[in-house]
Amino acid sequence: GTSSHFGLTDKVDLIMGTFSKSLASLGGFIAADKYTINYIKHNSRSLIFSASMTPASAASVLAAVDIMVSEPERISHLWEVSNYALKCFREAGFDTGKSETPIIPLFIRDDVKALMLTLNLLEDGVFVNPVVSPAVPKEDCLIRYSLMATHTKEQVDISVEKITKAAKALGILS
Repeated sequence: GTSSHFGLTDKVDLIMGTFSKSLASLGGFIAADKYTINYIKHNSRSLIFSASMTPASAASVLAAVDIMVSEPERISHLWEVSNYALKCFREAGFDTGKSETPIIPLFIRDDVKALMLTLNLLEDGVFVNPVVSPAVPKEDCLIRYSLMATHTKEQVDISVEKITKAAKALGILS
């Protein structure tokens, strides 16, 4: 995360993350001192009305963390293919904003075209997530291109080519 990127993990009061985007599970976490956690437990509306994680979800998070710790080369590879994909998308003409993560936003700025692109890509074997209004303002709609440590540069090349071709067919790129 941001604090880790800047070497400030021990200097922040709260660390928050998701299990759904990076650890193949559901839910998320907040790490803080016991007083802050106690306050959140008793005052956070979304926590008060949520259920506990299932044992299977917790087990998948623990297994993913074990792999990340025992095989740090996976993280290095993920950053390598992420930076490569980001470069490829920018060279193809996509607006990726200021992204520097393995979840790359491709701004489409048209809800209908974002949904059409998502469906066309799924039919062509490429899975992306659309993010459209009202979740974001219409002018900020996008598709999320998510990478895993198991993706290769060859797979990135194939998917970037398919996404670029589909975006051109819909008039998203010229």
